[in-house]
Amino acid sequence: PGHTPEHICFMVTDLGGGANAPMGLATGDFVFVGDVGRPDLLETAAGVSGAKEASAKVMYHSLQRFKNLPDYLQVWPGHGSGSACGKALGAVPQSTVGYEKRFNASIAAASEETRFVKAILHGQPEPPLYFARMKRDNKMGPPLLGKMPNPKKERIAEIQTAVRGGAALLDTRQWSDYKEGHLAGALFTPLNTAFPTVAGSYVPENTPIYLIVDENNLAEAVTDLIRIGLDNISGYATPADLRKYAASGGALKNIVSKDIRELKNASRNDALILDVRRADEFEAGHLAGAQNIAHTRLLARMNEIPREKPLLVHCRTDARSSYAVGILQAHGFDVTHLTGGFLGWLKSGGEVER
Repeated sequence: PGHTPEHICFMVTDLGGGANAPMGLATGDFVFVGDVGRPDLLETAAGVSGAKEASAKVMYHSLQRFKNLPDYLQVWPGHGSGSACGKALGAVPQSTVGYEKRFNASIAAASEETRFVKAILHGQPEPPLYFARMKRDNKMGPPLLGKMPNPKKERIAEIQTAVRGGAALLDTRQWSDYKEGHLAGALFTPLNTAFPTVAGSYVPENTPIYLIVDENNLAEAVTDLIRIGLDNISGYATPADLRKYAASGGALKNIVSKDIRELKNASRNDALILDVRRADEFEAGHLAGAQNIAHTRLLARMNEIPREKPLLVHCRTDARSSYAVGILQAHGFDVTHLTGGFLGWLKSGGEVER
């Protein structure tokens, strides 16, 4: 326990091979390659006040047990790089107890309880919005799906009507295509490893969903969505359909971009710089006057962003900010994407506040 109070791991013994002792440990969200499970989610995602410090202390004591395991045991974690269930997960899919005891920084911090609690709670990424309903459904049980959603191919005009009525439109094309032309209200959600996180953070539960997606990727998109509890997938159109619509004179939106270095010698004209990195990144250094909201929390905090000001949006590079400008534009904000991100600002010698 520690990641959550009820968390369990499984020691695996190859009885069929004649072994009488474990060969490995299925660690779930307890120990990852290079990290350990975050103990704050009951509080930060599910809203259980005061839970994170108590869970971190439990995690500390669980790690003392882990340190006493034999070094040869294999470690099979539940997540790898890209998961929001930790802050420094490695991309290698498995490890050993001995390797993690030697190189895992979070386990190294577990030499003293107070130090560990401070270290493990600092810098955790803001959880995607769907984590709250994930906790609920894991506890209470999800609604029965019955069968896989089977979205129908729709005309562009029908999708536009649905979006005006409150449906979500997920555009799974690449950034170069999306920024040059997309349907009004479409969210930038490329079909990559971040797709579940972005869709789960930007689409409320039970919202009808439409997709711009290649037909050979439709099943993958549907599967990813139902695994985060977004089951109401109503229809789709293909990128080819969108190109035909544009060629016939159909109206598309585009994303305005500006190199972040231009801010050094230009007036901001009362625009607001919106930094969509994590809170710990923002605290370590940011542009003067910037406001910070992590890209995975934008939907829940839209009312904190002034609508009368143009927004200049950036992250560390260009990835998270590209998702952010999509949802901000869809919600009616005047947005400009600052290319190059905070790294580009630093490289150009731009001033930083801490």
